[in-house]
Amino acid sequence: MAILVFTAVLNAGIEANAQESGVSRNAVLENIASRTSVRSYTDKPVDVTTIEQLLRAGMAAPTAVNRQPWHFVVVNDKAQLKALSKTNPYSDMLTRAPLAIVVCGDMKKALSGEAREFWVQDCSAATENILLAAHSMGLGAVWTGTYPNQERCKAVAEVLKLPEHLIPLNIIVIGYPDKDNKPKDKWKPENISYNVYGNQLTVKQREQEKQQISESDFVLFDPAKEFNANAFTWFKGGGLLLASGDVRRHNAMTIGWGALGNIWQHNISTITVYVAPARYTYEFMERYQYFTVMVFDEDRKDVLEYMGTHSGRDSDKDAALGLHVAYTEHGTPYYLEAREVYECEIMYRDQFDTRGFEEIPRKRYENFPAGVHHEYIGKIVTARRR
Repeated sequence: MAILVFTAVLNAGIEANAQESGVSRNAVLENIASRTSVRSYTDKPVDVTTIEQLLRAGMAAPTAVNRQPWHFVVVNDKAQLKALSKTNPYSDMLTRAPLAIVVCGDMKKALSGEAREFWVQDCSAATENILLAAHSMGLGAVWTGTYPNQERCKAVAEVLKLPEHLIPLNIIVIGYPDKDNKPKDKWKPENISYNVYGNQLTVKQREQEKQQISESDFVLFDPAKEFNANAFTWFKGGGLLLASGDVRRHNAMTIGWGALGNIWQHNISTITVYVAPARYTYEFMERYQYFTVMVFDEDRKDVLEYMGTHSGRDSDKDAALGLHVAYTEHGTPYYLEAREVYECEIMYRDQFDTRGFEEIPRKRYENFPAGVHHEYIGKIVTARRR
């Protein structure tokens, strides 16, 4: 999904903003986290349209005073690629790659004085954009450094016949990976300080908060025997929270519609929920087999209000609310701050058939921008209380 969405934005020239284009912040984060350096490629060439998409991504990078002090040299000639491979002892993969983009700093466009060196930052930002765009489109790429090594700069300039005002910053080697490449986990909390160097108090506070509430605070119960709420009003009022996803990605939303009961077998307890296709959670409900429905205490109305008015496409709702995520044995997310958690396995899913609508649903959907709801009947597989 991330690949399709990100490519759609590139096709539009990167002009549309993230909210209008439908790109989710989570999709972008997933693309960043899963990208890795790729040095081995198939023989498949990279077409001109894809190359232009990569360059559009590069030119969308931030640049000081909007000087855009860059020039991109596209190399897809085998002889030129082989010649470039000899300019850097670490770029032998150029002999087997179908494409390279050499990112150069244009000194005629660079700022003057001490600000002149900002071209390095601008061109580096453009390089990272190209790397991420390549990954989003199923390509593999690796950044090979040229500047400030003068010997490499001179060698690249000779191969490409660069004028003196162009300085090659790097060579991005690009192609279709010939094998799976696993990203490295580079997350290290010790590399973070808050407000002043060495201050990790915020990190410690979050760990302390998490220790105060844990999965062990929950006990399992049988909803068929111990459910004591009014089934007709359970979804009303402040609503409930619906979540779906896994340990990599998930989303939650407030729901005010639903049904309780059993179907097809009397010994199966079910929860039915409804999600409109424009909602971000819909993507997860369609992809995953399990979901959770959560009840929160009255003093946490802020959770339901926030989850009902903000989209996970453009905000980290968990962090904003200070919620701690846990996962069931099936990998389904839920929040440790919830009072009750019902995990359900989807038994049936489908969109409402508008041909069967009578007056109430017909009026409901006349001017409803989120689309006709999909119905999900879930068998309750676990129920827990804090």
